[in-house]
Formats: sequence, C-alpha cells, structure tokens
Amino acid sequence: MKEDDFDELLEKYKKGKSSLNEENLLFDSINSSSLEPWVTFVKNNKIKCPKAFNDTLWNSFERRTNNKRKIKIALMSAAASVFLLILLFVGNLGQNKLNDSEKKVLLDQAIDMFICKSQTKPQERIIYENELLIIYTSVE
Repeated sequence: MKEDDFDELLEKYKKGKSSLNEENLLFDSINSSSLEPWVTFVKNNKIKCPKAFNDTLWNSFERRTNNKRKIKIALMSAAASVFLLILLFVGNLGQNKLNDSEKKVLLDQAIDMFICKSQTKPQERIIYENELLIIYTSVE
C-alpha cells in the first residue's frame, strides 16, 4: 500500500469515518510502531456476532411494535364506539320534540281522564247524626 493511501486511511480511522473494509485493510498493512499495540489489541479482542443475532433483534422489535399497535387499535376502537354512542344520543334528542298542536291534543286527553270540577256537586242532606255515625242523602 502506498504511503499516501495509508496516511489517508489512518486519518479516516482516527476521525471515525472509515468503513470496516478500510479498517481491515489498515490493520493488515500496519507498519507503524505507535499503532501496533492498538492493532494487536483490536485483533485479539474482536468479537464475532452470533449467527441468529439479526433474527433475535428483529423478533424483539416486532414484539414491541405489535404491543404498541394493539394498544393503538384498542384506543381507536374505544374512541369510535364512544363517538357512535354520542351520535345516536344526539340524533334521538330531536325526535322527541312535539309541536304546539300535538301538545294541546295530549293536554286535552289528559284533562278528559280526570273528573271535571265543573260538574255540580249533588246536594247532600243529613238524615241522622250521632257521635259515631253520619247518614247523608243526596238529591240528583
């Protein structure tokens, strides 16, 4: 590797902007004594990713997003139900109103159910009266 390319890769590595391929190329072609301990440390402590690591992560993300989705669906269903009940209640309020002529007819029917006070009360005459008993007669 050319010296200029090596210095450029080293600068990118120090800034944290190098790719994994560039880092591997840098570590394989290291010839500087100042970075040699670091390179050996990195090579000796490199950890490989487990085989099913992506699947495990994806499943955990799926579980979390599914729970959030279920909560959102439940809340939206409850809100829609409440909205529907409010609409039904408000819609029924207007149907029970009567106009003046209908109210008058209902009032006349209610008055007809009671005994009219305009009828004259029959005249009553006391025939016999004592402390315990009073006997009346009426003339119609």
